[in-house]
Amino acid sequence: MNEQKLSFSSFFSIVLKRLWIVIIFTIGAVAASGYISYQVIEPTYESKVDIVVAGKQTAESPILTSHIDDSLKLISTYQDILISPYILKDAQNRLQKDGHTISFNEKDVTVSSTQDSQVIELRVEYSNATEAALIANAIATSFDQKVQHIMSLDEKNSKVLNKGTVNKDPIFPQPMLIMGITLVLALIFSMWLTFAIHRLKDQK
Repeated sequence: MNEQKLSFSSFFSIVLKRLWIVIIFTIGAVAASGYISYQVIEPTYESKVDIVVAGKQTAESPILTSHIDDSLKLISTYQDILISPYILKDAQNRLQKDGHTISFNEKDVTVSSTQDSQVIELRVEYSNATEAALIANAIATSFDQKVQHIMSLDEKNSKVLNKGTVNKDPIFPQPMLIMGITLVLALIFSMWLTFAIHRLKDQK
């Protein structure tokens, strides 16, 4: 136990002798990560729209569970329709008619739903927060207006629950998280470096 305490004591004594290395290296690493996060890496913003799908309830299948089952069967189909070239192109044209010169493609759009849920979540990730919301709303509007025709329905069986909002906080990168991780790693590495320098000098 005494040897272990002496070992820890010696290590921190060595680090304290070259504390300036730890301070300079850590500050430099954190400053560099902050600069890269804020100034170099292009931020990505996200906007979300929820769409509920409701299967048509008929006289032959009036039971609620049957109604829900029919809706769940449509989820996968409606997800494919949402990111289809037909809908995305219509949304692009809609934005251009409104005076927005925004270019996007399928990789900027993600659709998902949780198990046994009738709600589809449409997510748009884009380099501009305002434009991300505009794209999400344009896609949702195009889907809402076109799906009845696409599916040859007498009545619309889906509804857009909300509008995509402008979220000023980027989902990537997260500078404070990156700087925090850099701080911890820089402290560990710089302390190891001071110990390594001490050992090298002792061997001479």
